[in-house]
Amino acid sequence: MGQIHVLPAHIQNKIAAGEVVERPSSIVKEIVENSLDAHSTVIEVFIKNSGMESIKVIDNGRGIDYEDRTLLFERHATSKIDTAYELFEIRSLGFRGEALASIGAVAKVTLESMRDDSTPFKIVYAGGKYDEDTVWHERRGTIIEIEDLFFNTPARLKYIKNLRTEAGKIIDIMQRMALNYPDVSFRLVFDGKDRFKTTGNGNLKEVINILYGIQVSSNTLEVQAESPDYKLEGYIVRPEVTRSSRNYINLSINHRHVRHFKLSQSIINAYHTLQPKDKYPLAFLNITMDPKLIDVNVHPSKVEVKLSKEAELLKLTERAVKEALMETELIPEVEHKTPKSEKPEQTAIDFTVRHEQIREHIDSYTPPVRQTPETFKERPKQKQIQQKPVYTNPFQEAPATPKKSAPKDAPAYVNKEPLPKKEKLPYLEIIGQLHGTYIIMQNETGMYLMDQHAAQERIKYEYIYANIIKEDDGIPLLIPYTFEFSFDDVITIDEKLTELQSLGFDIEKSGVKQYTVARYPSWIKAKNPEEDINDLIEFITETDRFDVNKYREEMSIMMSCKQSIKANHYLDKNQMAALLEELGKCASPYTCPHGRPVIIHMTTYEIERLFNRIMK
Repeated sequence: MGQIHVLPAHIQNKIAAGEVVERPSSIVKEIVENSLDAHSTVIEVFIKNSGMESIKVIDNGRGIDYEDRTLLFERHATSKIDTAYELFEIRSLGFRGEALASIGAVAKVTLESMRDDSTPFKIVYAGGKYDEDTVWHERRGTIIEIEDLFFNTPARLKYIKNLRTEAGKIIDIMQRMALNYPDVSFRLVFDGKDRFKTTGNGNLKEVINILYGIQVSSNTLEVQAESPDYKLEGYIVRPEVTRSSRNYINLSINHRHVRHFKLSQSIINAYHTLQPKDKYPLAFLNITMDPKLIDVNVHPSKVEVKLSKEAELLKLTERAVKEALMETELIPEVEHKTPKSEKPEQTAIDFTVRHEQIREHIDSYTPPVRQTPETFKERPKQKQIQQKPVYTNPFQEAPATPKKSAPKDAPAYVNKEPLPKKEKLPYLEIIGQLHGTYIIMQNETGMYLMDQHAAQERIKYEYIYANIIKEDDGIPLLIPYTFEFSFDDVITIDEKLTELQSLGFDIEKSGVKQYTVARYPSWIKAKNPEEDINDLIEFITETDRFDVNKYREEMSIMMSCKQSIKANHYLDKNQMAALLEELGKCASPYTCPHGRPVIIHMTTYEIERLFNRIMK
């Protein structure tokens, strides 16, 4: 007698539930996605005991037809697709028809719904069986409540240990939904207390403020880019606002939240040297594309996706984010912290401007009259350019600009070159130096402090990065340098001699453990090149897979740090002016290669508040 048989439907549903219903947050995701597919404009989610006691979702969507009620908890019963071809162009969030069947197999579900021109109904479904089927009062939309989750699967119930963790995952799911659909009003309630509520007015920046606070929303930069296949839009956050993980990079494709490592990495790459290595940016970006270019049928969670023309999308994303950063002055401002005893009145927030600009227009503040320094008077104010500048690679050398001769009586520290159309730094007048480390400057808006070591690091980094592996004749040595390494390193160096030679080194093996360098590239401009050459060879030996770009990055950072002026090094005014002038020519003069700020700004308003010259 044969031993193969088809499992009963209720066992199939329990098996499927293991993939679809992993935890309470999985249920919230599936039900809210159904509400969005029903074109709901208001969605309310009520959670009790982190979802283990009950999850209730109320929406005002199209509702469910009375005649479809008996198919709701059948596996693969769906209204989202009809043919196999539609699997290749999914336009809805759900399409598998597994969610309700899987949820009903491990919980008690009460569903009430009504569609226009249809009979309202109510169904109670528990453990794979219908317990009740009654007519419900008229209300367009759907109310669904899930209770006693995992009551018939003890093993899965034991897996749920920390209710706080489960609550955090539900909040994360709902936040991403709200970010992906700013035109939908979301409300999340935990044990009778509101966690957040969005207005649904379509303002993404307002949603960011509700979820992440004014510090994040006031530091957002708009991102927009388009190609024949993709459209990218949303916001990124200025690099001085960071997080310790990449979980705050919110990506969606056709308003579906996705996890895509390469896409996230392209955004991180765009913040190149603007943030420390152990910090990550915040981003809220949506990519619109033809559904035929994306496969969401990879995993039941529908979060992991596969993309066609992936390389094109990665380049577009990195370029768009980099453009938004390069077009903005990224000098962080030092803000005055209001003492806890003070309770300033909360005013309405305009999400179209930065928070710093809001503070500068407080009605009660009237700045004291002062005479403008002559330096400021002489400088003509430039009109802001409305056209979007063409993006250029920040690591390509700018073409040399011929300098104009200055008047003989012009001070040595005044910038003698004509002003560029788009300045990276504001005009700054040098005042002096603090502790031989920080250069003090001023302009109409307040005081600036520049870290001289970080500034020269940035200058040298961009120069070295642009010139590494450039073809040149190099610098010959009258007396070649000889280096000796351990036997372990010798094996690696022998394998990578060709790569070293391609970088501009004339290097040969001269003994069992010895190597001789007769020529080195001209971009190594240290007082002691022998030390830098030794560091370079050691770097290559420690690298399992030699990657040219990684090499350029690491070596440029290391060499720029070693060759830059250190703290407690006193400069005269001409040297400080020259340093500032060179910094202004950099593609990204706001941070050093390690991501630390080069210049910070304290506004006149903040300074006068510190001295109590502004009273409320």
